[in-house]
Amino acid sequence: MPKTLLSLIAAIIIAPVMIAAIIIPPIMVVLGSAGQSCAQTNTQRAQRPAQVRVQEEPCWQKAGISKDVIDQRQAIELDTRSQVQAVCADSSLTDPQKKQKIHEIRQESKQKVSGLMTEQQQQDLQSCQKERAANHPAPAGVHHGGGGPCGNLASPGENNAGAPQNPGEQNQPQQ
Repeated sequence: MPKTLLSLIAAIIIAPVMIAAIIIPPIMVVLGSAGQSCAQTNTQRAQRPAQVRVQEEPCWQKAGISKDVIDQRQAIELDTRSQVQAVCADSSLTDPQKKQKIHEIRQESKQKVSGLMTEQQQQDLQSCQKERAANHPAPAGVHHGGGGPCGNLASPGENNAGAPQNPGEQNQPQQ
């Protein structure tokens, strides 16, 4: 084989290797620094306090209450809200009559719920819920209460007719 042919073959084989040797190191440096950057970012994230919301054990579970009891409690509360809405919508009742009827409905509901769990379980549940409410305040613009269950029964003696505004709002289940 002539020398020129051998030189040509060598040039064809060696040229890509040499080009790769020239091009690849800067790319590796760039990729390497990007990898370091990602590693630094991950390290920084690991050092920051986690802002991921950890799923807490439900208060009813902490209080030793079964899921079945909680389901029954929610059904009672849903029925209570429905009854309160019906009272609010009853135009034949005066405001004082509505207040009295709603009071009776809530008392009955409270008795039903108290029959589902022990006094200690109720206290533990309420304590857990209050603690969590204090640690997780409601977002801006969210408020509860005000205006009474029918939206117009806030003070006795007033006689404002109107449709219900968030009936039974104070009696929503918390878990």
